[in-house]
Formats: sequence, structure tokens, C-alpha cells
Amino acid sequence: METPKTEGSPNPPQLPQLPTAATIMDTETTPAPSVLESAEAPVAGPSSTPAPAPNKRVYTKKTKKIEGQMAYTSAFVPGMYNIKIPAGDFLTKERNLDVIRQLSQAKAKQEKVDAEAERERLAGEEDEVSELHPLHHTLIIHPGSRNLRIGRASDFYPKEIPNCIARPATAPNRGEDPPIPGSRAKRVAQRALEKREVKKRRQANGEGENGDVEMNGSGNRRLDEEDSEDDNGEGKWVDPVDANIGHLRDYLRNRLVQERLATDWKESARVKAANAKVKPENLPEHNDPYRIDWTETDGRPYYIGTEALRLPENSGYKVRYPILQRSLNRRDWGSQQLLMDDIAIILQDSLKSELGISPKEYQKYSVVFIIPDHGDRTYVQEMTHLLLVTMGFKEIAVHQEAYCAIFSAGMSSACVVDIGAQVTSVTCVDEGLVNADTRMRLNYGGDDITAALVTILQRSNFPYRDLDLAKSQDWLMMDNLKNKICTLEEHLVANTPWDFYVLKEEGMTQKYVFRTYEENILAPLVFFDTRLIDFKEKNGKTPFRFWNPTDDTVSDEITSGYDEPTGAMKACTAHLLPPPPPPASEAPETTKTNNGTQEEGKAAKSIGTGSATPVGEIKVSAPSELGTTTPIPKPASTPTPGATPVPAMPTNPFPAPAGTMNGNNAESTPVPSRPVVELSSTQIIQEAARSPLDAAIAASISMAGTENKVKVASNSILLIGGSSAMKGLGAFIADRLPPLLRQKGFPISDVSIIPPPRNLNPRFVSWKGASVMCNLESLSDMWIRKDEWEAIGGRALKDRYLYY
Repeated sequence: METPKTEGSPNPPQLPQLPTAATIMDTETTPAPSVLESAEAPVAGPSSTPAPAPNKRVYTKKTKKIEGQMAYTSAFVPGMYNIKIPAGDFLTKERNLDVIRQLSQAKAKQEKVDAEAERERLAGEEDEVSELHPLHHTLIIHPGSRNLRIGRASDFYPKEIPNCIARPATAPNRGEDPPIPGSRAKRVAQRALEKREVKKRRQANGEGENGDVEMNGSGNRRLDEEDSEDDNGEGKWVDPVDANIGHLRDYLRNRLVQERLATDWKESARVKAANAKVKPENLPEHNDPYRIDWTETDGRPYYIGTEALRLPENSGYKVRYPILQRSLNRRDWGSQQLLMDDIAIILQDSLKSELGISPKEYQKYSVVFIIPDHGDRTYVQEMTHLLLVTMGFKEIAVHQEAYCAIFSAGMSSACVVDIGAQVTSVTCVDEGLVNADTRMRLNYGGDDITAALVTILQRSNFPYRDLDLAKSQDWLMMDNLKNKICTLEEHLVANTPWDFYVLKEEGMTQKYVFRTYEENILAPLVFFDTRLIDFKEKNGKTPFRFWNPTDDTVSDEITSGYDEPTGAMKACTAHLLPPPPPPASEAPETTKTNNGTQEEGKAAKSIGTGSATPVGEIKVSAPSELGTTTPIPKPASTPTPGATPVPAMPTNPFPAPAGTMNGNNAESTPVPSRPVVELSSTQIIQEAARSPLDAAIAASISMAGTENKVKVASNSILLIGGSSAMKGLGAFIADRLPPLLRQKGFPISDVSIIPPPRNLNPRFVSWKGASVMCNLESLSDMWIRKDEWEAIGGRALKDRYLYY
């Protein structure tokens, strides 16, 4: 029951009335409204008062102190990128590489379609269109240590250019001059003789022998340096060069006796006497068939190729070769950028002068680049980056020399022996696939024969006294003379006349006639006895590195076996390691003496005392030792009565614990194992590079696999390279190789040496094989385009080729 509301009226207020009983009951049953309900809600409007805002803390802004009113740069410097939260994983995983590869292939297909449409359009407009060979826009580049072979895939022969550049001697940061062959041996001999003279003078004056003696009064060279060859200045001086030549001469004479070839050993003295009386003959200009046009200097910053080699000696230019031992020449250059710039200059000028290709046309050409079978991974990546990014070629395919050589020879399996100017490589190819475990890289080549020939001829009174191998023309003269007279046919040992011509930039050409007896056969024997080759002189120092071990580019690259030691290299260096220790679980033998007592544990007692049976010394030769052999450990033998035991290396290099020296507990004492000696990867590669040629071929063939594959490889030995054209080399290898293979357990009676096919120049075999390969459809899957290389880098090589 609701309470009636009273509304105000204009009538005057009535008097209060007393409540009735019904009114009182209604009031008790109806609850009274609460305080919140009885309060009137405010009406929103302009007259309502807003709620006050909460108080905010006020911060005082600190002003940045600026040193000066000028900034270091006006360019915008972005902030650091937060590498902890990458935006994505594109191209960081193997599954994402297909995306960029598909984009590159789609772009290549579109370019092909556009080129075909343009060709049809031109055919419709003109009646006659010049037909180009399909391989006209494919270049094959094969750089060597001495020569650069370059040409189109449609050419029959490549263009061969000397791979060198001449720059002024005063050019900044161009590195040091390359070492002269044979200079280190002369320096060692001179210091050894000076050391003996100083020692004799001291003994005559009564002075002591302590202290180092400085040479030549300069104060910068001492006798205790590496070049002194650890000579103590006592005894008669024996020149190591003469000793090594004597080894070659003894081998040749023993072989002549074995072949029953009668010779007169007195002819050697007659040859020396005749050469000492030789006088030069001047040739007039109109009767000079060997006259050349010398390069005239006109202030150019560089000369390349033949122009560089024909510069006069007083021109002020230095000639350098950017490829050293089939890798980048870091020895003669001061920085990485200067080296790659000079290589790019040689390639650009060669393409312009020999093929007529300007840099604007590079984007139309594809390149097939030939690399060594075993080499430096830096060389492959830097040259690929140079051709694709720096020079701007469209695409590139990288192939190995042995793989290209079998295409030129028309063979599926072969043992490819590539003898170059500075490096010799041996690789077995099985059914068109390079066997990576058979690769051998030898650190010598035709230049070492030239240096050895000069050394031997100078000891036979060579008539040209002013010979200097640092001069380009003198080196070319001796290299041509090597190709003319050197042979490995023993029946040609005789008193034979030869002639050569010395070119002069000012004056007439001089003709010399000299004689040889056995010198022209001793020089090529350095391939089979490498003690005459100075490997320390060839290595030199490298002032810079392309990659640092801490760089991100190295850790990001995938591992590769291209520059790792192979099984053939390890087989060639196995003699440097000590024999494996005997098994520790072998129990000591029990023997009975005459009185019936058993002697047990004698071996254990001798191990504990370390003074019983002498043990042969085990020595691992260091990589720097040249021409030394590792002594073979001799078997232990019981010393004879009364004989003094020879001091030897103790079998147990660790001291035994106390209380274990008697025979009772000697059997329970564990014998510590001999420490295992291993060679590092660098040592294996360096030591294997000094192996003789026949031993390297035998090691490579023995790692071919099964016995049937070994027979196939030994019956198909392919000799390529400029220095393989030496007379008698193939027959000499075929005569020495079967005994080495039989020592390795293969019953090989004879081997077959295959010459280059169709009278092809052996220097061009690999290049010609690459041109044959360009006609195959499978080459289309091996191209690496420029955009793909810029996106994924060296990973493109791993995806395309098995060797990388």
C-alpha cells in the first residue's frame, strides 16, 4: 500500500491531525528509504562542477651538454638494430635458400624469352640477320701461375697472355720484390764461409768462441739465424747444393751402368774447359731473327702481358705475377684490394685487346672458370666475387682442371697429372667423378727445372756471366733453353753443342755456343729427387690475410673439404710418424732357466728401472727439414755381456709410483701408453707437397679404391700442362712407377702413359675440355647467377658442386 503524495496547494496549511490506528499499521509495514535512495541525483549540465584531476609528478628535463656548436657529420646516423629480436629468418636456414634460387631462375628464363623475342623482331624487320654461334657469349678463363688462357667457348684455341703486370717501383703499398731463384742457397754458402774465416781469425788471435758474430759489418744479420743452417763453423765446408747435385749425378751414372750405356766420364771436364773459352758473337740487325720491339714507356701507370715483359731494365717498373702457386699471391702485394684490382685490370685489358669485349658488354657473357683440383678456398670465392660482382658478368660456372681434362681426352676414367710452372697436381677421375681422396698437390713445377738448370750450368762454366734471373728477358731466355735442351732420355748423355741468344735493348743481339754433357738430364731429375729445390725460399711471408678466424664471414660459411688433407697426402707423410706402440694387454713371457726357476716379470722390471734393453730412438722430422729421412726404430735386442748399453729414450717416460719397483707388484702396475704423435693439417699438406713425382702418382693411384679401379687408373695416366711436354718424361715415369705400386700391394706389371689427344698442346687440354663441356645440357644446372651470389654467397658453390 503506497503512501499518498501530498502536493502543495495555495490553500493555507491545516492543523496537524492525530494518526489513526490504520495509519500506524501501514507505517510499520512499509520500510523507510535509505539515505542514498532519498538523496537526489545531480543533473548533468553546464552548472555541474567537474571532478578534480589527480596530481601528476613533474620531472625536471635535463639539458644535454654539447661540446661546441658543430656536429661531426650532417648525415643521419641511425640507431643500433636490436639483434636479439630479428625480423625474420630469410636466407638464414637451408630451407629458405630455394626462394632466392627460384627467383634467380625465373629471372633467367624471362631474359631468355625476351632475347628470343628481340631476335624474332629483328628477323622480321631485316631480311638477313648475322647468325652467331650459340657459345659466342660464353667465356672460358683459365688463369695459371705464368700464363692466362682466355677465349670464347666457340674458339678452337684460347688466347694465351703472360699473367703479369708491371707498375712503377715507387708505387705505394705494392709489396716487396719477389725472391730470386737460388739466392737463398748462395746466401747460406757465403755466410758459412764467412763464419769459418771469422773463426780461424779468432783462433789465430787467441780469442774465445762465445758470442754471435755479425756479418758484413751491417749489424742486421747474425750467424745464429735460420739461414745459417745450424752450421757450427767446424770442419770442411760442403755446399748443400753441390751435395744434392752429386746425388743426382750418382743416380744417373748408376742407371747408365744398369742400362749398359757406355760413356766417357772425362767428357765432363772437357765440357767445362770448352765453355770457359766461349766468346759471344754479335749479330747485325738485318741478320737477327730473334729481335723484338721493346716497350717504350710513356708514363702509363701499368703495363700487362708481353708489354710488361719487354720493358727495359732502366724503365723503373717492377713486374709481378698475381697468381702464385695457383693461388692468390699474397707474398708480393701489400693489401688485398690492390691485389684484386690488379687481377681485374689484367682480365679487362686482355678481354679488350684479345677478344674485343668492353666492360659494358660483360653483362651479356657467361664465364666458365677453371680452378685447381686441390687449392685454397679463398681463391675460389674471391675470384668468383670478382667476376660476378666487381666485373659484372651474368653468370659463372666453376670446374676443376682434372674434370675438364677428361672431356678433352674423351675418357671417363684417368689419372690426370698436371705439371704446371709452379705447381704439379695428381688426381684420379673415376667415371666422370673426381675422387677427392686421390688428390695430390706438389709444390714444384717447370720453373724449378729452370732454376736447377741454371744452378747446374753455372757450375759447368756457363758462358753468359751476367745472367740475372731477376730480369724478365733473362728468365724467358733460360726457360726457352730449358724447353730446348732438357730431356730424360739417358742415351743422350754426350758432349753436345747448343746455342742461345741474349737480347739487348741497346746494342746488337749476342749469340753464345756452349756444350753440355749430363747437365740437361740432371735438371729434370729434381722431379724425382726434390732435395735440390729450396722450398723455404718459395714460401716467403704473407703480409695480409683475406679472412680472419674471428670474422662472421668465416663462421657463417659451411665447412668444405676442398683445401683439407686427402688420403693420398696422409699416405705420403706416414713415414714421419713413429710406429704404433705394442698393445698394453700383452702379458710378459714366462721362460725357464737352467736351474728350473721361472723368471717372470722381467719386462715389467726393465720398464720400472728404464735401464735394460736399449730402444731405438723415435724422431718425427719437422716440416722445415728438407731432404731428411726419419730413422726407423730398431727392434730391441739383448745387450751382449760386458757391453755398455747405448743411452736411449726410456720406454716409460712417466715416473713409477713408490713401492712398485720390485718384481712382486710389477705385474699389477699399469704401463702408461706412449703419447700419440700426429701431424696437423698444415704440416701434412706442406710435407706431402715435397714428395717426388713418382711417389705422389703411386700414392694417388693406390687410393683409387678397389684393385680393379687401381688397374684402370694405372693404365690411363694422362700427362697435361706445359712442363709435361719434356722429352722422355712419360717413359721415365712408366719405368719407375710399377715397383712403387707393387710395394703398396698391387700386382701392377706395367703402366700406360697417354699423350694429349689429337696433337693438342698440353697447356690447352683443360681449357679445351671446358669448351667441350659447354655443349652439354647438364651445364645449365651449374650456373651461378649474380643475384644469387649476392644473396647467399659461398653457399651457392656448395649447392652446385660436390668438391666444395
